[in-house]
Amino acid sequence: MEALADAGLDLVHAFDTAAVAREPGLAMLDDPAHRLGLLIGNTRALWPRFLAARRDEDDPLDRYIERAFERAFPGERVWLAHVAYDGAFVPVQRLAHAVGFAHLAPTHLSIHPTYGPWFALRGVVALAGAPVERAPITAPCRCARACTSALERAMSSKDPASWIAVRDACPIGREHRYSDDQVHYHYIKDRSLLR
Repeated sequence: MEALADAGLDLVHAFDTAAVAREPGLAMLDDPAHRLGLLIGNTRALWPRFLAARRDEDDPLDRYIERAFERAFPGERVWLAHVAYDGAFVPVQRLAHAVGFAHLAPTHLSIHPTYGPWFALRGVVALAGAPVERAPITAPCRCARACTSALERAMSSKDPASWIAVRDACPIGREHRYSDDQVHYHYIKDRSLLR
């Protein structure tokens, strides 16, 4: 796990793969020999490490994440959130909710009890080992009118700023908000922000 932390992937949540393998899109986790699941993500801790290590390549953040997983889990069963497998992405938000990591809110954001919407889900690993039981997560809050109003505006807009406003409306985890450069890079992939 040290390799993950060094890369800025500072969120690791263990769970029992068998407990969620029947959820839509998660059948790949149905393997009795690999019951220890790890849902891996990051807070704003990723950004300075990514900037320091980044290379000039297509999708530099995606490649950075891939290399971090390769170093941390060589030869293990890994599914990355940004990769489509057999034409579909792993439903990491649904998984995060099912394993008690983050609540899937009416705003379509995953809300962590501490970090609010200010984290990213990067991938899932299935390892041989004893499974971990987790209680379902309860909603850390009910989306206030500010949240649902921001969502309504975003649903009818093509402007990334409207989706950023949905995150900013959430009262949970505001102190963990990404920097402006990190927020804008995630939404618009402007390479000029990678300085």
